[in-house]
Amino acid sequence: MTASPSPPNVYLPANFKMSNAQLAFFLREAQITGQTVGGSGKSSSSPSTGHPLQRSESFVVFQTKDLPAINISFGPFSRDQAVSKELLQPASPLDIPGQLTVNWKVRAFIVQARVFSNNPTVQVFFYIAGRDWDDFKAQDKLPCVRLHAFRDVREIKTSCRMKGNLAQCLAQLDLPPSWFNTNVAPLGRRKGSSDGLLDGLTSETLQAELYYTLHGPNLDGECSEGSGHRGAGVSRGEPLSQHPLLRIGSISLYQASQEQLLVDKQLDKNMFLRLPEKPLKPGETLRIFLYLMPNSTVEQFSLK
Repeated sequence: MTASPSPPNVYLPANFKMSNAQLAFFLREAQITGQTVGGSGKSSSSPSTGHPLQRSESFVVFQTKDLPAINISFGPFSRDQAVSKELLQPASPLDIPGQLTVNWKVRAFIVQARVFSNNPTVQVFFYIAGRDWDDFKAQDKLPCVRLHAFRDVREIKTSCRMKGNLAQCLAQLDLPPSWFNTNVAPLGRRKGSSDGLLDGLTSETLQAELYYTLHGPNLDGECSEGSGHRGAGVSRGEPLSQHPLLRIGSISLYQASQEQLLVDKQLDKNMFLRLPEKPLKPGETLRIFLYLMPNSTVEQFSLK
């Protein structure tokens, strides 16, 4: 007695098409050496997932300026439906300008995650990814970014306006000296320092949390600082912003000893170095920071 072969999978033979998308793909299961990749073990020839009278398809949208639409046809029947914006981009407190690509995202990069008391400056670089780089009309519609720094119940904040063809800005905060005081750190916000590059520092590392919010510019095209001046201490007990706080990450705060004092050495009218002001030991790791002068207009340079 021989076993009869299993019947082929039955699925609804509907046709799927996508329009209004610059770069998008429908996904299919792939079989490699008898194993299905990207699916649940069904044959790659069958896109069905469930009841034979039901049909589902997976797709990914890489770039689009308009909301893409899905067309489904089956025999004489046809239907179009636009893809919801919420499926293409994260939730945003702003009404996203139509000039930006639908799947735009704000990215944040902490310039230096270790901040010393002798140079208490926090810098976060913001830029927009996923925008249409060929459309320069969107520059006037770019949002403001407000950087929030929290240390226990204290908060300081500042804003910067995304500008230019690259839709970027640099937010900078100067932390007050009290933020580096270990006596006010609550339990659970300290951790031991085991990094060999930080020898000579206190054995405890203080943490500050960084968040950002998005808001529109004022009538003059500038970014308001919100409640409190730049660098001023603001209590978390104030009314919360109408825009949600989006987390960036943590920074470590250190009390710099005499060995960690830094000195600036100017290279030319555009650049300067910041390096430790102490004698070096054989085999010691040296960290040198390279900076552009505030009034520099140089766009490219060679580092040798």
